[in-house]
Amino acid sequence: MRITAISVTAATALALGGCSTVLDGFGQPSAATVETSQITPAPTGAIESSAVPAPAAPSYGAGAATASEAVTPRPTDASVALAPPAATAPGGVAYAEPGAARTQLAGTWNFAWDDGQKTCKVNLSTRRGMSGFAADADVSCPNDIFMTKGWDVWGSEVVLQNHLGKVTARLKPAGNGTYDGTLTGDGAKVTLTRL
Repeated sequence: MRITAISVTAATALALGGCSTVLDGFGQPSAATVETSQITPAPTGAIESSAVPAPAAPSYGAGAATASEAVTPRPTDASVALAPPAATAPGGVAYAEPGAARTQLAGTWNFAWDDGQKTCKVNLSTRRGMSGFAADADVSCPNDIFMTKGWDVWGSEVVLQNHLGKVTARLKPAGNGTYDGTLTGDGAKVTLTRL
């Protein structure tokens, strides 16, 4: 009986403590308390209105006067050269159609590192892969190159990409079917030579 009375008293005290309208529940007066007499009534003055001007009809798209104006692009005074975007972000994936450069680069290559003392085979294909064009490397290649699953040509560079599309190596033509470059991870010098 005594435990029940204590429980009821504690529950009542908690309920009354949480129902305070003057205090914010923590013993401090609330600045957000608003008396009903402080609410400002809505204004009762006159309301003015005016018509919104009609928007100018566009001379292209759905607002064009003729069908040819709707679909024919208008010449602009600033010409923009159509060129592939520069490879600015490592890991970017280029999805161009296999052109002459890509077709000529497809095949088996000898990948060399450590000043040519170590080599392995890398195969470049013109079929689509998970990142760029498909590629695969021999298990004897360094880890970054062994994980090569894609490749592409960015400007004059041949880039090798891993399964996530991250660029693992960048190589530039050095003549005689050879490409010299670096690994993007540690900057080590590498070479691709046609077999």
